[in-house]
Amino acid sequence: MSKIEFKSHVPVAQKAALEALLFFNACQERVSACIADAIEKFGAPEIVADRDRLRIHMKGLPEVQSLFAIDTETGRPVGVAVYARQDIEHVTVVHIGITSEFASGGRRANEQLLLKLLREVRRSTRRVKGIRTMDLFYATATGRAAAPRASAKILM
Repeated sequence: MSKIEFKSHVPVAQKAALEALLFFNACQERVSACIADAIEKFGAPEIVADRDRLRIHMKGLPEVQSLFAIDTETGRPVGVAVYARQDIEHVTVVHIGITSEFASGGRRANEQLLLKLLREVRRSTRRVKGIRTMDLFYATATGRAAAPRASAKILM
């Protein structure tokens, strides 16, 4: 089984895989109402090239950051968390996605990629002075979408 590493970018060669993860992800049905609400509030995510790297940009959040879970064997992105600092104390994860193989019921679900991705976002934002909480703009409960504009707070 391949290992996962976390990076702030994806190689340009992985554009199709990133598009599949971000825009054509089979797992999005579970939180489609929340995704639509996030797009309404923050704007749609866009994949942009920066030399030989791909990043996520959102017009409504100019300082948005991304953390990608990368399969080390293939270089393919298998997870992404898009987040922004909303104010001096809060970071909000406005979009999160993982491939179906790591989702509940997937063949690698036991690796808990979603949990690892959120922990890595929390770990990286802890280093920023003043950050006290991380909010998830949308969350799921037993596979069903939470109410629109729902957020879950994670204390740092």
